[in-house]
Amino acid sequence: MPATLVATHAPTPVLVEDLSNMERAVALYASDMPDRYRLQGPVDTTLIGWIGQGAARLGREEVRRRASFLLGHRRLWLRDLTTPEINRRHKQRFPSARRLNVAESMASTSLFWVSVAPGARELSAAIDGTCPKCDGTGKLWVNLVIDDVSGWFEEGYAPCWVCRDGGAA
Repeated sequence: MPATLVATHAPTPVLVEDLSNMERAVALYASDMPDRYRLQGPVDTTLIGWIGQGAARLGREEVRRRASFLLGHRRLWLRDLTTPEINRRHKQRFPSARRLNVAESMASTSLFWVSVAPGARELSAAIDGTCPKCDGTGKLWVNLVIDDVSGWFEEGYAPCWVCRDGGAA
């Protein structure tokens, strides 16, 4: 019986420029970066290498998915809206809070050396579970101020600022 050759496709390398800040943090978390890492000089090429290593280890789609959940968790955390279930899933995804803190800090520092490409800046937030603000409907009943001077406002549904892309962190 002849041997069958199986072509393995090497994953396309992910450029650091194509990763947003949150994606860089996720990649650093998955890399071999030590938990207590400190910067090594004005431009740390080792850190940039670890970002590439972590992105290659997880794959582009998984990095983006985890970064979306991280951004969603940050939005909830900043407004004290996290639930025990959302916190549990976040802890499963990122077991070491210290490592995540270092990864986020180092990812932000990497922006000084390697800027983010315009196409990589669009990262949508995702919540792993039901949004605690709108209960998963994606919309909120709000009073929209039309004119501050006269006090004119209208009521209606607007996109949920937590779980929809219309909100800013």
